[in-house]
Amino acid sequence: MFKSTNAAQSLANEKIPVETCYKIINGCAGTFTHEQIQTLQANPGVEGIYEDVIIQAAAIQTHATWGLERLSSTHKLQNQDPLTRTFTYKYDEYAGKNVDVYVLDTGVYVNHIDFGGRARWGATFGGFSNEDETGHGTHVAGIIASKTFGVAKHANIIAVKVMGGPMQKGFACDAVSALDYVFTSARKSHRSVVNMSMNFAKFEPVDVALAKLKNKVILITAAGNDAESASCSSPPCSQSVITVAASNISDYQASFSNWGNSINIFAPGEDIYSLGISGPKSYAIKSGTSMAAAHVSGIAASLLTWKMYTTAQMNDQLVNNALKGVLKGIKHPAFTPNLLAHNVYAHYEEVDEMNKVEDAEEADEIDVADVADEPDVADEPDAADEPDGPDEADEAKEED
Repeated sequence: MFKSTNAAQSLANEKIPVETCYKIINGCAGTFTHEQIQTLQANPGVEGIYEDVIIQAAAIQTHATWGLERLSSTHKLQNQDPLTRTFTYKYDEYAGKNVDVYVLDTGVYVNHIDFGGRARWGATFGGFSNEDETGHGTHVAGIIASKTFGVAKHANIIAVKVMGGPMQKGFACDAVSALDYVFTSARKSHRSVVNMSMNFAKFEPVDVALAKLKNKVILITAAGNDAESASCSSPPCSQSVITVAASNISDYQASFSNWGNSINIFAPGEDIYSLGISGPKSYAIKSGTSMAAAHVSGIAASLLTWKMYTTAQMNDQLVNNALKGVLKGIKHPAFTPNLLAHNVYAHYEEVDEMNKVEDAEEADEIDVADVADEPDVADEPDAADEPDGPDEADEAKEED
């Protein structure tokens, strides 16, 4: 902007081209070189130079889950019944567009109608079938990107199966293979998130692979559900990942959630609605740090819609956006950050892709990071079908 109308003439005198000149303000707009900006900065008639910013449409979803509303609310929720879907979610209308999210889990029911054709099977490691037998990975993917339950409703889901069977187990060497697959597959898009719901004894080959990937994709992992330090297991203990602990609707740390200085942030993880596997319209309710990590992966996909980040830059953005000091009941608060994920959309300049992943060979058994799974319900409920109170809600839940 200029200090006066006459000052605008200085652009012509300096032979600096503009694209638009305004009548309502003393200003012009254009695309300028660094040297042209320096010239304008030295001009006494220039009042200010402002970098253009992206504007975006805000969308509002009614009949949302409590986890979604908590992400977009700055205050504790007034409705304290997590089993109703009478919440409101405010979000970026384009969240997740052109972003790939790799779900390293038990597989994903990619034909679920709520994905709208945005989910596909990527790869399977460990000799398992190409299906989600338990529903864990589908539930996680639904929180990330489904139309009804998802944070980033336009993101693409890529299923990478590393665990299987009724016990949802696998081996750490297969996790390395999965990360190697992500490196090769994600090389083309450069806008990718990796969501990991696995926990196993510290395993250096996985940590080395994560270190090689951290500047290429956004690495997010569940903290684990043993109510112990997250520093005791991989990948939560890795410095290369964003480790997510779980909170409940009352803004307390979930009783099962791991804690400690390996935690980066908290997110909703108790009594969470998402997709099921019993049919193309089914849904389910689950609890676990896997659900919390999925919420954060959705936020990351939303941010990647506009700008590039490394994992470290994404962590800084998430921490900057987070609600600070609002959680109660945090175990070992001197070491565990009191940060609750919040989906404020900020945009940064692009960063360069970096590095490659190395292969590794040792193996260890891994367990899915999830607790208190709930049974699938055949069809997604309308608002009128939602439980009205604790008694009705308990009938829809599996006894712990």
